[in-house]
Amino acid sequence: MEFSELLNYCLYIVLTVILPVAAKYAVDFIKAKIKESNIIADAMKNEELSKIIEGALYDVMDAVLYVNQVYTDSLKASGQFDKAAQKEAFNLAYVEAMNMISDTTKNVIEQLYGSFDKWLKLKIESSVNMAKNSKPIAG
Repeated sequence: MEFSELLNYCLYIVLTVILPVAAKYAVDFIKAKIKESNIIADAMKNEELSKIIEGALYDVMDAVLYVNQVYTDSLKASGQFDKAAQKEAFNLAYVEAMNMISDTTKNVIEQLYGSFDKWLKLKIESSVNMAKNSKPIAG
């Protein structure tokens, strides 16, 4: 077996075995941080509204992690993740999040923040940053 074949095999193992485990720890870590966040509690006096916003944040994070798993990771591994691919990944995450968030939730966010579209774009960017910068703790 040549070195390049061995390297490809090792990369395949990392991408198919280790990366999903690391992604799960990252998701759990980020969800814990969202729950601990005082920003939501301070901004929302009403517990129901707080739960709606928290659910929407989880939906955004799930959309970002889904796109990362099915689109971004493979392009990064092959060295093809350029500006156009970043834009496409953002658009895919935007569409996924739009499909996951209910119309009622969209209306609530629109009333609270003025623009659902701006809120969603900001939260996608924020979620991408959190996913990039989170360092999962091995269990």
